[in-house]
Amino acid sequence: MLPKLLLLLCCLISGCVQASMKSSPIGSPTGLPAGSPNGSPMKDCFRGPFSSYETWKNTLASKKPNFNEKAFNWAFPEQKYNHIKQSVDCYDFTYEVDGITVEGYYLAPKAPKTRLPLVIYNRGGNAEFGYVMFAKKLLLQAELAQAGYVVIGSQYRGASTRFIKNNGADEFGGADVKDVTTLVDVAANIPMADTSNIALVGWSRGAMQSYLAATALDNVQAIVGIAGVADLAKELSWRPMMEKVYRSRIPDYDNNKSAALAARSVINWVDELPDAPVLLLHGSEDKRVNPEQSRLLAAALDNVQHKNKLVIYEGDNHSLVNNRQTMQQEVVAWLDEYMK
Repeated sequence: MLPKLLLLLCCLISGCVQASMKSSPIGSPTGLPAGSPNGSPMKDCFRGPFSSYETWKNTLASKKPNFNEKAFNWAFPEQKYNHIKQSVDCYDFTYEVDGITVEGYYLAPKAPKTRLPLVIYNRGGNAEFGYVMFAKKLLLQAELAQAGYVVIGSQYRGASTRFIKNNGADEFGGADVKDVTTLVDVAANIPMADTSNIALVGWSRGAMQSYLAATALDNVQAIVGIAGVADLAKELSWRPMMEKVYRSRIPDYDNNKSAALAARSVINWVDELPDAPVLLLHGSEDKRVNPEQSRLLAAALDNVQHKNKLVIYEGDNHSLVNNRQTMQQEVVAWLDEYMK
């Protein structure tokens, strides 16, 4: 029951508070200690209603009549919030990609003594759905930052059209992949980030983004795909409702369906991935992405002798709510092995 409350709370927390944070565009990353793409200040994630545990909780209680304080305290204990706030820097920013303004964020340990490996975290969803809000940053991303990584992520173009005029459109693995690869240039302005030591971590659609970005980036040392799709055409036959997403996001979809899906399916170009070990994680009861997708990719990687590890969490779902801590430890251990 409690793991399900965690998932419910993440949706509730992010949805009802974020509305109060979206009245104006977020600044660009000059607050990155050394300069930035377009010169406006970054904004601390721990601002406004998130500036203290009490203000966060009170804001939720005031905006949600059915707010469950007991469940909130279990999912996000005050001690955890305070520890993350005291040990991790978290900033939101915007950056430019081909004339389009895109939102991003980064987390890093406070006052590191050495340069740290860079993890590019790729979110799931499409357009606004799946937007990485405050509560989500306190999960895997904060865990990785506390483990000694600089974690940077993009919201992708098309996620912020309500308050950024030139935010572009999500192409679900098209031009938006450049939103991911450009993060390396942004991270070059973070003095503690070692852009010669990169990992790509993606969840759901974010796994596809990671595989696509990996083929265009240098210095990728490790890849993690969580509940990801390897073969979009095969996944579509299992979950036909995804065609609505593909048609609305992928340019010229109806006239170019086969080629568009193939170009976004790593199963067709496994041999183009960099020689970086791949960790695949999936819940056996995932109703959004068939766990067979991770099995297919693991087999394809085996066929080309590409180092990989597949972990199936029995009985778990797309969000891995029953194995969240175990999953996070698995990811950290994988990155530690190949990046430190």
